[in-house]
Amino acid sequence: MSISGRLLLAAFLATSGAASAQEGPPPGGEGGPRPDYVLHADLAYADRSADRNVLDIYVPEGVENPPIVVNIHGGGFMMGDKSDPDGLDMFMRAGIAVASINYRLSDQATWPGQYDDLMDAFAFLRANGDALGYDETRMASFGASAGGHLSSVAGIALSADPATALKASVVWFPPILFSEMDADMAAVGMTSVTGATDDAGSAESKLIGAAVGENPDLAIAASPLTLLAALPPAAELPPFLIMHGAEDTNISRIQSGRLFMALLSRPGTKEIEYRLLPGAGHGSGAFKRLDAITEVVAFLSAKLGA
Repeated sequence: MSISGRLLLAAFLATSGAASAQEGPPPGGEGGPRPDYVLHADLAYADRSADRNVLDIYVPEGVENPPIVVNIHGGGFMMGDKSDPDGLDMFMRAGIAVASINYRLSDQATWPGQYDDLMDAFAFLRANGDALGYDETRMASFGASAGGHLSSVAGIALSADPATALKASVVWFPPILFSEMDADMAAVGMTSVTGATDDAGSAESKLIGAAVGENPDLAIAASPLTLLAALPPAAELPPFLIMHGAEDTNISRIQSGRLFMALLSRPGTKEIEYRLLPGAGHGSGAFKRLDAITEVVAFLSAKLGA
């Protein structure tokens, strides 16, 4: 068994020091002139929602048949859209195309509606590489927060079939097991700034259409861990890069730790990297500097052969 897992379980509960890195532009890019690209905007990948079942594709100019990363936005499953995907300029400079997708929000559909949208978006991207100018055989997923949940879902679910399997999956500060989110926050000695996940008004409760605290079965059904447990034994997972802020007061770092440990526990060869970022919060700190996105671009460049 070959495992690249770089964090002991005890570290999920450890106190972290301050980050040291030079401040820079936000994750859109390095600053300076925006690299040239061809934009295919508002492409419909399904017909359940005119504004949410659409995606944009950015193809770097001067790069023949580039690999593609699928950016999945966050927003608690109830807000956000495909505009301004993280790291766009840096991906363009690295010769990697970007697909940025919308999916139905929780006021339009409850789970598994978002799963259905995700699978349809990837199916559309697999079918249209030649027409739109990218290599659909070299595809990865990348998402933060709610998008991190969906990126892990894509990396896991699509590995059930070698014909759909991704080359890599990047996951930033995701909610993974809704029914344990409150306990996980308490375990690290923090109070959630968004309130209790178990309550009926939480983002996760809205996603499953019922209070998480009263409906653990629905919460578990929406977990990437449930999809992982259902995979065929022979399915090969893609390389994963998981990143979480040590001071996240929206989603406990133990949530991404649960994904990390579940992936590690699956039999077979795997490559899983975990980064606990000192001093970083929910998308703040290193996530707002070049630190995190630079590592993501380097990781995906290697895995996609860019």
